[in-house]
Amino acid sequence: MTVRRFLCPSSACPRRIFVEPLHGFAARYARTTTRLAQTHLAIGSALGGEAGARLAEKTAVPTSPDTLLRRVKQAGARLAGTPRLVGIDDWAWRKGHRYGTIVVDLETNGVIDLLPDRDAATVKTWLEAHPGIELVSRDRSSAYSQAASEAAPEAQQVADRWHLLKNVREAIERLLERHLPVITDVFRPADSGTMADASPVDKPEPATAADTAPRESPSPPTPNSPREQAALAKRQRRVERFEQVRELRRQGTPIRQIARELEMSRKAVRRYLGRERCPDGRPRRATRSGLDMHQEWIDTRIAEGRINAAELHRELTANGVRLSYGTVRRYLTKRLGRAGKTRPRVNAAKPKPVPPPSPKQLSFDWVRRPEQRTVEAQGRLDAIRAASLDLRAALDLADEFTALIRQRSAGTLKEWLSRAEINPCPEVRHFAEGIRRDESAVNAAMTTRWSNGQVEGHVNRLKTLKRQMYGRAGFALLKARVVNVE
Repeated sequence: MTVRRFLCPSSACPRRIFVEPLHGFAARYARTTTRLAQTHLAIGSALGGEAGARLAEKTAVPTSPDTLLRRVKQAGARLAGTPRLVGIDDWAWRKGHRYGTIVVDLETNGVIDLLPDRDAATVKTWLEAHPGIELVSRDRSSAYSQAASEAAPEAQQVADRWHLLKNVREAIERLLERHLPVITDVFRPADSGTMADASPVDKPEPATAADTAPRESPSPPTPNSPREQAALAKRQRRVERFEQVRELRRQGTPIRQIARELEMSRKAVRRYLGRERCPDGRPRRATRSGLDMHQEWIDTRIAEGRINAAELHRELTANGVRLSYGTVRRYLTKRLGRAGKTRPRVNAAKPKPVPPPSPKQLSFDWVRRPEQRTVEAQGRLDAIRAASLDLRAALDLADEFTALIRQRSAGTLKEWLSRAEINPCPEVRHFAEGIRRDESAVNAAMTTRWSNGQVEGHVNRLKTLKRQMYGRAGFALLKARVVNVE
């Protein structure tokens, strides 16, 4: 580029030489053009340092990760005007220890600001600096409620519907924990009760002579293991190949052509043609055992039903056979398999009883929509309702509240509160007291379409950005990335 230089004739001037500025092309003292700096800023805001540097190199604008992050920090967070409708929620610096606050414009679905903590004083200061807010959507936090009431008393507060469902689920969980003995009795297995608890109809009838006679119950066939199934499938393929070789040979096809068509060796084709039956894949040599000479004696014992390996081992030892118990047991198992019998398991471990569902699991089943519950979950809830009148009354009130939240009921919140506050269940009364203190915000949640769903989505994106920078970012860089990314 060609630029003009100017010389000041005054000797007292501290700057003797002037160069005309490059408006729209480069800033003062800049080493890069304005357009390149804006490109680096967009890449750094979207991807951060390391990932942004890799993309910049691929797009022919290479730079270092530090330069990208420096561009983002120098740009800072964009300034936005005063919004009308805002959503406020907290985000975790370190979960369980330190939290911040995120502010979202519900109309434009963009992040307005990021606050370093979630104290009521910090949120109040921010709201006072942005007058004209008409609606504040928030969770059930008392700090946010207090800040909005003091700094923006004219603004309508809206409680988040998801947090309301979460609160009622927690109340139901505490209720079920208190009635845990009732739940345990409801889901106790039928065979775990004592004989004294059995009704006369359930008492066993006296056994007759026909019932006491031994009956031979045919044992169901043992399913093949995956290894045996694979071996059977391989054997079937080998038989089909054997039949193809025989058929092609009957048609007069030469051995060389058969081998070429079936992708076999000529030696294998000749072996198949020389057999009347399909040979095994890997014929094994029969192994001999020291009990082969006693095979007839063992088969006789099996026919008599004497299949106790320890007893057979003692008899063989008494007759002078010096073999271990393991050898006798393995040989007996093999002969039983040849005879189509199996050894009954002695002292087999009984399956552990299925534990009853926990109160937390039941509360999650309950908070789901009825059309989304499984048949098993609905059966559990119906069994609990039928077990206790107190539980039924409390769960009915909770169902009515969730119907109000999901706008599936014609009732009003005031009517529900009047009945819930006199309910004998302490968990329901305590939950109703909290709703009464925040009645206007809860009523607004049931009548308006605004909620904190957008804010929760931005909180998830903030977590991704925070972890993407591997802890090297301070609050200024994190705020710039969260607010600048559209």
